[in-house]
Amino acid sequence: MATMPDMPDTSETPCACGSNIQTRLRCSRCGKPVCPRCMVASPVGYRCPDCSKVQRSVVYDPSVAGLLKASVVGLVVAVAIGFFWGSYPSWGFYMALLMGFGVAESIAWASNYKRGRELQTLSIGMVVVGIVASRVTIALLSPVLSIDMLINDSGNEFVRSLFYLRVIPDFLFMSVALLICFVRFR
Repeated sequence: MATMPDMPDTSETPCACGSNIQTRLRCSRCGKPVCPRCMVASPVGYRCPDCSKVQRSVVYDPSVAGLLKASVVGLVVAVAIGFFWGSYPSWGFYMALLMGFGVAESIAWASNYKRGRELQTLSIGMVVVGIVASRVTIALLSPVLSIDMLINDSGNEFVRSLFYLRVIPDFLFMSVALLICFVRFR
């Protein structure tokens, strides 16, 4: 004699999420009753709020040791490229690319190719440190400016000539290096 296969329960029961709404809908993962207000659509059916909670991917969860290693490696690379950029300031565009990609990829390598806001912030900070190192290198390697130049020129022009700041190109190049790090760790 043939028996009926087990049929899913289709009776109306109250939603398991706490509302008193009667429902026949069940979570596709755990089978709890869930009302249309509480259900969450997923690629494999409707789920209850507990089963639909999205956990942060391992790719976006760097360890503290990984962040510390990435900080040290990023700092060394940023200062080294900053010194190189300061030694050859007329190569600004190429140095900005080297700074952005060098810092981003070294931090990615040191953190086992993780991503996330922490590494994005860290890499942008290291690029800023590298840019400051390049400007300090330019100031240290520049010829001594005369007292006459200090007295007669405005302070703004002195700073610009001392740190080799050509407003449009240099700030554009610096922003390219920062943008590379921003995009790399999204």
